[in-house]
Amino acid sequence: MEEQRLIQQVKQGDKEAFNQLLQPYIQKAYQTSYLIVDDKGLAEDAVQESLIQTYESIHRFNGEIASFKTWFHQILIHTTLKQKRKKRFALLQPETWFRIKDGKTPEHNYLIQEESQMILDAVQQLSFKHQIVIILFYYQDMSILEISEVLHVKEGTVKSRLYKAKEKLKDHLAHTVFLDYDTEVSLWIDK
Repeated sequence: MEEQRLIQQVKQGDKEAFNQLLQPYIQKAYQTSYLIVDDKGLAEDAVQESLIQTYESIHRFNGEIASFKTWFHQILIHTTLKQKRKKRFALLQPETWFRIKDGKTPEHNYLIQEESQMILDAVQQLSFKHQIVIILFYYQDMSILEISEVLHVKEGTVKSRLYKAKEKLKDHLAHTVFLDYDTEVSLWIDK
């Protein structure tokens, strides 16, 4: 596999291979870090620190224990949480989190953005342990297993947190406003 070859090259000191190895993860790493700290500078610092730690500890990576994606995200979450202590948690604006389908009317796009903002406001009301599983599951498209490995908790714990978070979101949104459940944004909760 290409990823395994790149990892071996990085372990031998190949910096170009390191760049190639991390390229698929960088954009989402910045976005995930920003979702957690709500500060561009702190997010950049967290990602840079994650890259440094990943490079310096790549010799300890064991592909039999975890995938590289999971291992890198463990480092990213750890360094981002250190940055989070410096600033209160807030979420990214909805227009950058939810993709609005092309060809829709401006009114439709506006309604989707409004619903997106309501969902994000509801996510902010959750405890941090519920916020992080929502971010990793829905934003990073991580599996339950991957999230459990990143957070060092059992899969059942991730499932429970995700279920409780979705129930709290549904309850909050049901009391906030009637949502059109045919829209792409509303379906996000029922994923």
